[in-house]
Amino acid sequence: MAKLGQINVFVDMSGGMQGFVHPVAPGASGSGFQNTVTDLLSEVNAQKTRQHMPTGYYFFKESTPADARLLVPSSYDEMTSTVSGGLKNAARGSELPQMLREALKLQAQKPGTVSLLISDFIFAPKEKGQTWKIKTFIKDALSEVDASKLAISVFANTSEYRGNFYPGNRSGKQALNGEKIPYYIWVLGDPALVAQVDAGLLGKLAAQPQAHYNVRFQPAYAVLDFYEPMVGKWTAENGAPGTTPAVTFREKPNFREPAELVLGLNLSKLPPSQTNELSLKTLRLADGAGPATLVRAWPLAQEPAAKSQPAFAKYTHFVQLRFTQAPPRTTLALELARPQPAWIAAYSVADDSNIKKTGAKTFFFKEVMMGVEEYFAGEPGAQRVFSLPVQVETRD
Repeated sequence: MAKLGQINVFVDMSGGMQGFVHPVAPGASGSGFQNTVTDLLSEVNAQKTRQHMPTGYYFFKESTPADARLLVPSSYDEMTSTVSGGLKNAARGSELPQMLREALKLQAQKPGTVSLLISDFIFAPKEKGQTWKIKTFIKDALSEVDASKLAISVFANTSEYRGNFYPGNRSGKQALNGEKIPYYIWVLGDPALVAQVDAGLLGKLAAQPQAHYNVRFQPAYAVLDFYEPMVGKWTAENGAPGTTPAVTFREKPNFREPAELVLGLNLSKLPPSQTNELSLKTLRLADGAGPATLVRAWPLAQEPAAKSQPAFAKYTHFVQLRFTQAPPRTTLALELARPQPAWIAAYSVADDSNIKKTGAKTFFFKEVMMGVEEYFAGEPGAQRVFSLPVQVETRD
């Protein structure tokens, strides 16, 4: 298993973030942003003690002649104090492509680093006429890293906003008094490590809208040789966790006498938005599956034998495969296609000049995410949630 070596946290300190982070009166509760981010920072800090793992804290700011830095190093205490007490002397924020480049540059200095970027991610190119290039700006910033070695998770949230809101279309600030505004937590790093962080640190955000690209989810699974009735004559070896199950057919299946396998999957650590998508429409067998076909997919709640067979409790879902021909010695892979998150379009708007009327939306957010999509377009791992191999062969 890949080992998490460090977590870097980056918080946007632009003036546009001040509406989320403001002084809280005694006895009052902080904004949704303050509560969520303070909890997240505490969890990151706890990793330092529990796993003896270093952490890094940075604020994003605009580069100026007086201070050319885009990143301002911070500490857990300072960042927590700022988030809970309000931004003071807030700077104009860096543009999103610059934020991505700086985070990835710092991440590359220490293998095993995962970066958390927290911002409203309102990306307005300096030239207003270049909004049509937003996806290209994002793709170019990410392209400095090999897509096979990077994964990105995006968690969306909203929080009440009090103060001046600065629209992406630069139409002039608007005073808000508790209206909900989106903010986002982006997770970048090695595909397996991002999956670990998603399941651990960001577990509390499981119910939030989210999107995952090239994240290497590897759920536990097995071929259930105790499933009844057994169809066909075969044996299965599941081995230790992390090894590929092996199935040997003792008699050759055919159209009249097919063989069927049932796989048990434990998807409890996957985002609900992805496990909810599991069906025969989203499952597939990778190229080279040979004579195997998908027959059925169902959750534990729909398994009639679940109450009488305790072994079923280890799994959340089941998938049935049918063989009508004798498979040669090969490895087939059961894959879940990555869903296209419908929420992204719902969070996006091309004109945020009247955000009170528009509601909780982000300037050209759909185009930002299109840049991420295009960056991963040629990476096969980014087009699926998981790939579960099963070795099959027929005994002569």
